[in-house]
Amino acid sequence: MTTKASERREQRARDTARFAETFFALTGFRPVAAYREFLPPDFLARPIPSPSELVARFGDRLHRRTSNALRQQDPGPAHRESWTYDSLLELRGFGMFCLLDVMQALHESGLPLDPAPGSLPATSRSER
Repeated sequence: MTTKASERREQRARDTARFAETFFALTGFRPVAAYREFLPPDFLARPIPSPSELVARFGDRLHRRTSNALRQQDPGPAHRESWTYDSLLELRGFGMFCLLDVMQALHESGLPLDPAPGSLPATSRSER
């Protein structure tokens, strides 16, 4: 195995661990991987402000990549009336670390992040 491939694998493992720890701190759920498929449906269905509202309220707190992904959403005739974490993840360029960025901005502003009580497990399946 090449050194670069090894370094990329190690960086990916560090990024996944960082995502899991931050997501756990914000929600009480420890995902087994930093992929949308591993997040609870109850969490993904939670309402969230629209991308334009998120940029207007938290633009100075968001990383450039997050702001750009939120700004690129199409405000055309099919513009959504309601947004969820899941619909944010559908935006081009908006990934799991952008999701964390938005969640941290919401948390720091005092807006609730917690899903309905008891709807999320406290640990991942592998820890049960």
